[in-house]
Amino acid sequence: MFTAFGTLLLRRFFMALPRELEEAARIDGARPFPIFWSIMLPLIRPALAAPAVITAMWSWNDLLWPLVVNTDPAKMPTSAGLTPLEGQFETNYPVMMAGSLIASPP
Repeated sequence: MFTAFGTLLLRRFFMALPRELEEAARIDGARPFPIFWSIMLPLIRPALAAPAVITAMWSWNDLLWPLVVNTDPAKMPTSAGLTPLEGQFETNYPVMMAGSLIASPP
């Protein structure tokens, strides 16, 4: 979730929030951390969810990195675990399609 895209998205979302909310809380006597925790954080939940979902999808669909760092087929993610089924001269299509079906719902 801590990517340049997430930082840019959250910055733009915070800039779009009305300044009057923070000023009203300061007038009521709230300190900076309670203003952030009880006013700003609940308002940016959609902006927090978007980078979380996008980062999870990028990680789930990542193929090259698990193949580089992991050599144990039992510990590979599903997308990287399907690559050994495709050979140079022969491909086991029924098993590959069954694995692809299992990997697609998440």
